[in-house]
Amino acid sequence: MDVLERFNEKYPFGQHLGLEITAAEDGVAKGHVALEDHHSLSETTTLAHGAVPFALADSLSAAALASVEGNPGPTLDVRIDYLRPATGDIHGEAVVDRYGSDTGVVETELFDAEENSIAKTRGVYKTNLVGGQNPFVDSD
Repeated sequence: MDVLERFNEKYPFGQHLGLEITAAEDGVAKGHVALEDHHSLSETTTLAHGAVPFALADSLSAAALASVEGNPGPTLDVRIDYLRPATGDIHGEAVVDRYGSDTGVVETELFDAEENSIAKTRGVYKTNLVGGQNPFVDSD
């Protein structure tokens, strides 16, 4: 299954949040989320809950890794640095820094509409799952 199809059409949580992966090739993934009222911490102002940029970064990272491996591997660990509040649409890019025999490392940076960096992540993901078994991928 194509990486974009998997993340944009077969990922209920991503669909629920409105995440869209726009590119995933050769260890690089790009995507965005349009901030809506239900993403906000406040009823009176648009201010993204921290889970929104985290979910976008984790999804971009998994898509970048899947563009190398073919399937997303489970997240083992992610560190996120929130640099400024997200008050509008968020877009970003994930780049596979290391693809190893057991784990992969992916770095992601997210931006607001004015190209201000709002968050950076570094995540570790499982690669080369034993016997091809991946509980995170629906069997076709």
